[in-house]
Amino acid sequence: MKKIAFIIKLFQSNSFHGGGEKLFYNIINNFAKDGNLVDIYCSKSDVDNLQGINKIIVIDKIYDHTEPETMEIFYDEIKKLVSNSEYDYIISENITPSIDITFLQGHSLVHRQRKLKNLFESFLYNFRSVKKKRIKYQQKWLQEGYRKIFVVSNVLKNDIITNFNIPEDKISVVYPGVNVSCEFKPEFKEKDHIVFGLSAPGFKIKGGYILLKALYLLKNKGYKFKARIIYPKFKKNLWVKFLVKLYKIENNVEFLPLQKDMKSFYDSIDCVVIPSLEDTFGLVALEGMSYGKPCIASLNAGASEIIQEGCNGFIFKLDKNAFKNFAEKMMFFMDNKEDHEKYSKKSIETAKFYSWDKTYKDLLAQLSVL
Repeated sequence: MKKIAFIIKLFQSNSFHGGGEKLFYNIINNFAKDGNLVDIYCSKSDVDNLQGINKIIVIDKIYDHTEPETMEIFYDEIKKLVSNSEYDYIISENITPSIDITFLQGHSLVHRQRKLKNLFESFLYNFRSVKKKRIKYQQKWLQEGYRKIFVVSNVLKNDIITNFNIPEDKISVVYPGVNVSCEFKPEFKEKDHIVFGLSAPGFKIKGGYILLKALYLLKNKGYKFKARIIYPKFKKNLWVKFLVKLYKIENNVEFLPLQKDMKSFYDSIDCVVIPSLEDTFGLVALEGMSYGKPCIASLNAGASEIIQEGCNGFIFKLDKNAFKNFAEKMMFFMDNKEDHEKYSKKSIETAKFYSWDKTYKDLLAQLSVL
């Protein structure tokens, strides 16, 4: 039995805001079920009691990643509380003040700045005082050093190595997971069009504009298709509205609000798309695969690392012809309907392999050698 502390912003059992919260909930749940003594330090929790959890400590301090000073105050309080607790591992989330071990799910701000193609945008990014301050603190925390850094993909690992000169042996990739119903069997029905699905709360960074332009190309080539896009701010984004009309794809695209239950979304599509400009993983890829939906992803998405070209999905490069590269993969998928059942079966196999149990075991194996 190990004694483990987790330091996170939110500890929730449902209504997750993103893949990071799912990741930590499932890791914590597996550690608890495995008989370890688990303590949680957080700023907020909707969990009163979870079987196997020793205690949940809600810290009455502000936790705001946009204000690094609040993070230091929050973590200073944690340091006092854990100083004499003799934990085997203290695992925190993302780039935060270092205590012991961290598990990163998001790119560094330095990476985002350097990935901006527009020089003017990059210049403004560097001189925005809030961003500049946060970059300074991220560099400070990483240089202070963690005993170990875990990341969700090699895409993220390369970010930390390249931008912060962290030794490669300090960083290990542990992919996130998904749950798959053993009883699930995909049904195949004849359709007059293929439906692509994109989850893009952050429209630009998730490749929303690349998708619209790719759909424009498909439309001009006479393909029949639909695209369902989760983008809550669509009604306020006049530029997106303009492009949809300009590309004459109003009847092909449906914009959706945030989905409380993603099952109906995955059931309604044939293929998940992740044309992200940056995406450390993209858990919707695995979630879609758990429903038998293959994935088309850009190489900038960490999920591309679990995609086998032509088996459980397709990968495309983000260069000056990104939308054409993307559209070619979409057209190939539509042109080869006879292979959809094969893609679906391979997708489910992938989802079953990358289970939350595997995530836990991979993390445990890495911790055991520290």
